[in-house]
Amino acid sequence: MKIGILDEHPEWSRRLIAELEGRGLEVERIDHSEHGFDPRDRRRYWDVVVNRTSPSSHRRGHGRVLFYAEPLLAHLEALGVPVINPVATWRFEKSKALQVGLFERLGVRYPRTVVVNGVAPLRRAAREIGFPALVKPNVGGSGALIERFETPSELEARAAELDFGPDGVALLQEYIEPRDGAIVRVEVLDGRMLYAIRIVRRSDQFNLCPADLCQVRAPDALAACPVDAAPVLDITRHEPPRETVEQAIALTRAASIDVGGVEYLVGAADGRTYIYDVNATSNFVADAPRVLGFDPFPAFADTIVRAAGRAARAAA
Repeated sequence: MKIGILDEHPEWSRRLIAELEGRGLEVERIDHSEHGFDPRDRRRYWDVVVNRTSPSSHRRGHGRVLFYAEPLLAHLEALGVPVINPVATWRFEKSKALQVGLFERLGVRYPRTVVVNGVAPLRRAAREIGFPALVKPNVGGSGALIERFETPSELEARAAELDFGPDGVALLQEYIEPRDGAIVRVEVLDGRMLYAIRIVRRSDQFNLCPADLCQVRAPDALAACPVDAAPVLDITRHEPPRETVEQAIALTRAASIDVGGVEYLVGAADGRTYIYDVNATSNFVADAPRVLGFDPFPAFADTIVRAAGRAARAAA
């Protein structure tokens, strides 16, 4: 069995690869920041490919990955290679606008949001959105380029200078103050909740890495961080309400996410739950045995092996 790990970050897949190789499996890390494929080549080089492409790749000088991943994943799927987090997943992963549309279709509560692609529509949207408000680039990645504005006039003063990110699309979104400064990430694997963590952070902090806790005193925690994020204040295992877990699972299913996280907060003013982000790049929480009481990577590896096994039986 040969497993391909599609990941342009030199560190993010190290723990997963170690888990798979520890089982005697052959693993190849596919760095698609410098890559090519021939559509006429119909050979299947891997029994399963794990897509760990991240929108934050453009923050590491690998912006072409944002656009290259889609045809590459489509090619692999056309060959019949099982892909964990397939091309349909990637489309949601790299577009917060598509995520908001999914929230609307599934009827989950989310912060009031308008999608824009220029300064003029941003100014018009400011008349519809309550303040404080956030401007979020459509192509996310660890909270990069998110800015908070307290008033419409403050936004107006900066509007012409804002960076909308790689595709020139942004979201203007009302800022919901989280109760106790906490957000929750529900990690979903194979259609079930693997775990949830509660993260307490500062109100101006958005640049959290996919491991959710960058500056923790664990030997490999910093290696997982794509950005220099300020330390979060606290992180603990959490048990979300059943309804919220069901919503997270429904969102990942609708976005074709095999492994990923859904983030939500409880509003300080109204006590209501707001889902605001979906992530399909899961590095899991840093120092997981301490925080969770278990290591989530064996379960991830089990999912990968099962996918390869199903494909092998189907081809037999």
